[in-house]
Amino acid sequence: MVGGQGGAGRAPAALTAPEQAAAEHSAAGQPAAGRPARERTGTGPTADVGAAYDAAAAGWADGPGQVYGPLARALVRAAPVPLAGGRILDLGAGTGLAGRAALAAGARQVVAADLAWAMLRLIGPPQRPVTADAGALPFRDGAFDLVVAAFCLNHLSRPGAALGEIRRVGRGLAASVFASGWTHPAKLAVDGALRPFGFRPPAWYEAMKQAADAAEQDPARLAGQAADAGFTGVRVAAITVPTGLSTPAQLASWRLGLAQYAPFLKSLDPARRAAARRAAEQAAAGTGPLVVSMVVVTAR
Repeated sequence: MVGGQGGAGRAPAALTAPEQAAAEHSAAGQPAAGRPARERTGTGPTADVGAAYDAAAAGWADGPGQVYGPLARALVRAAPVPLAGGRILDLGAGTGLAGRAALAAGARQVVAADLAWAMLRLIGPPQRPVTADAGALPFRDGAFDLVVAAFCLNHLSRPGAALGEIRRVGRGLAASVFASGWTHPAKLAVDGALRPFGFRPPAWYEAMKQAADAAEQDPARLAGQAADAGFTGVRVAAITVPTGLSTPAQLASWRLGLAQYAPFLKSLDPARRAAARRAAEQAAAGTGPLVVSMVVVTAR
């Protein structure tokens, strides 16, 4: 828990004063409000994305989490500041994989921030989940020693604004995007296997993918935005991460558990859902192992 050393009912010192009461609701099983409720429960692209990630939450650990776990650990190892005893913000936390890696590396306190509350609910202590908009973080200046943003900034429409907020609340940055041109044959294979069942990529995903592709094609732009935000010692490094996934079932679970697929699969009746999974596994056969190339941007 960020802030106090203990004592029942103490709110995280990292939160601004208006957020402290909301944090108590978070401890009771309700989301701590990082932004006005309309941004979490309204309509439009933000609501669509949040709903999709909420729908993916239940299957994340056994699917995408098996991939993003090793990637999060690699990102945390690249941190530009010492983690031992540090206060960490996991931005775009999802189910808290980067925060978990930070704790394993010796971090003292971790706050996990995201807009998808169903995913945040899966994070257990000692991490502290807070619903928050990356462009208007509800934390005090200098609250964190490091902000970890795993595959988060490249999904934002205004990454520069988010980096300004990250600089305000954090002393260091460790962010990741997929390397330009990286892909895996299971991606297209599973996508093609689902189309006969009626799957079409949702509009929010197509828009997000365009933004992500732009960032991945030019990670130097992300580094430049970090420098513009006031960070120094900005570095960009490409690394390769073996995930350990290789079987058709593992690769299908990785893809089917992602937010662009999960709501569609839930819309199918059980028999068609099972058939879709079988088709995905058959399509993924022979495409493993899964080794990811990613770019890490660090600064302080």
